[in-house]
Amino acid sequence: MFKKSEVLKILDAQFRKEFAIGIGLIKPQHQEIAMTVPSNTKVNTYGFLGQFPKLREWVGERQIQKMQAQGMSIENKTYESTVSIPRTDIEDDQVGLFRPMVQQAGQSAAELPDDLVFGLLKAGKTTLCYDGQNFFDTDHPVYEKVDGTGSVSNQKNITTGKTASAPAFYIFDTTNSIKPLIWQERTKPEIETKFDPSKSEKVFMEDVYLWGVRARGAAGFGFWQLAHRVEQTELTAENIMAVLAEMQSLKGDGGKLLNIRPNVIVVPPSLEFKARQICEGELINGTTNILKGRLKVVVSSQIIE
Repeated sequence: MFKKSEVLKILDAQFRKEFAIGIGLIKPQHQEIAMTVPSNTKVNTYGFLGQFPKLREWVGERQIQKMQAQGMSIENKTYESTVSIPRTDIEDDQVGLFRPMVQQAGQSAAELPDDLVFGLLKAGKTTLCYDGQNFFDTDHPVYEKVDGTGSVSNQKNITTGKTASAPAFYIFDTTNSIKPLIWQERTKPEIETKFDPSKSEKVFMEDVYLWGVRARGAAGFGFWQLAHRVEQTELTAENIMAVLAEMQSLKGDGGKLLNIRPNVIVVPPSLEFKARQICEGELINGTTNILKGRLKVVVSSQIIE
């Protein structure tokens, strides 16, 4: 007959296996628009990004100095979920009933980066980025001279139409090693256990064993030049082409074109059919579709507003 400690050890191994299976069932999409940055501290500061020569073209000397002085900081957050199993269920060999729950916990853990990265887009109109403007805004400052002096003109990365019922969608340039958004990973999802009544009040008082899932990380905004929000605007080939033209016309300080190359469109499920028609169909209204293959379609329910 197994000792209780041996039963719990076997059970822990089984649950860890189910947790790994759950993680493997999910194919994350956040890599499509976000760069993954390993983190080894509570807060990561991205002032060093200003040292990349390409970024000097994108953001200009004045903003580079601000970035290096202030940095773009992203603070890690802790996420957890817990599965509690009554001790009596283990004694009565009813553990199989909880395996789907542990597997679901693995799926949820694998979905966390997607939830945070794509969910962040909805906050882009009210969240400041490195230039002091909201990430999606109509007045990002660009200066007349390369050194960040001279007259100021404004550039935008948001299009607002007049169709209030039209769902928002987004277009990105992800062709660079630096992506529009950041997924900062501090601790990968891991499963922890609490079996010992002497070390856990809940185990002692409620006669349950605990399996907890814990992860640390955060999502943050990168460079507004690589992203464009389209709202209250119908998803049509003509409207997409207008946004592509606007993104490709963006300039940095001194009037230098930034060579933006839009290649991804993110839509909510309600626009998937139309987006695939426009971006993947051979024909549009009986004529050759010049947008075929131009943008990769990514569908995310996290951007629904």
